[in-house]
Order: sequence, then C-alpha cells, then structure tokens
Amino acid sequence: MYYKVKYNEISVSYLPELDGGGMTFGQQYLGVIRERVGRVGHVFEYCAGPGFIGFSLLANGLCDRLTLADVNPAAVKAVEATIRENHLEARVKVYQSDCLDDIPATEKWDLVVSNPPHWDGTEESYREAIRLVDPGWIIHKRFYRDVKKFMNPHASIIFQESSHATKRDDFEPMIKENGLELVEVFEAPPTPLLINFTPPRWLAKLTRSLAHKTMLPIEKLLMVKGVEKLLKDNDLYRKISALPGLAPTQFYFMWSKAMPAAGAEVRASHVTRLRPEDARPPLN
Repeated sequence: MYYKVKYNEISVSYLPELDGGGMTFGQQYLGVIRERVGRVGHVFEYCAGPGFIGFSLLANGLCDRLTLADVNPAAVKAVEATIRENHLEARVKVYQSDCLDDIPATEKWDLVVSNPPHWDGTEESYREAIRLVDPGWIIHKRFYRDVKKFMNPHASIIFQESSHATKRDDFEPMIKENGLELVEVFEAPPTPLLINFTPPRWLAKLTRSLAHKTMLPIEKLLMVKGVEKLLKDNDLYRKISALPGLAPTQFYFMWSKAMPAAGAEVRASHVTRLRPEDARPPLN
C-alpha cells in the first residue's frame, strides 16, 4: 500500500524508501520555476523517484505535460499508480530508464528538472545508497552527454544540488563539453522564517568541509527502513526538511541551456541573470 502526499488536486503515491528529497527540499522548485522560467509546455523529471517535483509543477500549473524516468522499477510503479489514480494518462508518461538510455527519440522537452544523487562514491556505496550516491559522477556525465537531443529550442535544464556534497566546478566542465551553456548557478530561495545570512568564505568553506564528512552518514541513517518510515509520513518532517540545513547555502541550482547554432537568434528573455546588487559570492 502506498503513502500519499497531495499537491492541489494531484495525489502522489510513494513509499518512504523512494524519496530522495523531492517531497521536502525539492519543493523549492516551485519558487524557482515561477521566478525564472514560468509556465512551459513539457517538463521532464530525471531520476524522478515517485515524481514529487514533476507532479508538483504540474499540479501548480507550471507545465502542460510531464514525463518522468527512473532506473528503479519500484519508483516507476509508484508513478504509474499516481497516473492511473489521478486519470493523467493524457498528460503524463513514465519510463524505466538507465539514465537516458531507454527514452524514445520522439521525446522533446522544454524544461528538465532533477534532484539527482549528490554524493560521489564507490560502486559499492552506490549499491548501498542508490538515492544518495553518484559514483564518479557517472549519472550526471551520462545525462549531460545525452540530453541535448531531447531539448526543444530554448529549453532549460535546472538541477538542484547540495553544497554539502558538491560545488560548481564538479559539473561545469561536463556541461560545457557537451554543447550546453551554463546560464546561472544560484542558491535556493531564502526561507522567510530564517535570517538570510551569507557567511564569510572561510566560514562557508569550513562548514562545507564539516558537512561533507558528517552529512552522508546522517542521510544514510535517515534512510534506515524503520527510521525513514517513522519520519517521512508526517507534515512536520516535510516542513522542517524544506528549510535550509546546517548551512544557509545547502541547496543550489544549476541552470543550463543548449548552445544556439551559429547565426541563430538568441532571445534575451531566455537568459536571466542576477542583477549585480543581488549577486552573492560564487559557490566554489
């Protein structure tokens, strides 16, 4: 039997062991897409799990159609249950796919979103924690290598990453090497309940170093079956987990696009950057 979380009129089916954060901090996408992209035709959620991010965007009117994919057959079955129970067959599709290998060439997207595994590690650690570990960044590398052929003109890719585990330089080379433009790297929107504090660089670096050593074991502990089941089916957990964690910059977004062909017209409205007065120290 599935647990349920509701986004407006869409009831999403899930199991606690399928949630990689999309139900909690992944909901920061709503503000990001409203502010920077607006409503689009077709959204694709990569490493979707039960599809918390994609279904939330659909339920909030930020896309007309939704496609999701995950390598885990249990996640695909949960998405299929959501599609069936909400009568979304005409608007939503799901694929079981190892990265993008099994996505039909006919798929074309206007926006790609994902909260992918965000810790580097070994193949063994990947098998132990498939939701957390991307060994050698292969899941990211294969995505950026293959995604361009699925993108409509002016389509965007916006990935949510964790600064406890990664930095801009981990992903920027693979983005540029595959004919994509890195438009912007920006922090998650500040939570109104907290002080919007940007720490000095030395403190941010120290915090990131400590977090890198402590957060993966903590995240693994929170995914122990009994602990996870107890925690994740309640509203208090969702509200707390959506807040910034040990550092104000725990989550950040990487926005990339396909490079326009030589001589092609570039619409200024599709390249949004922070104003100088709003800029913050770069993530490094």
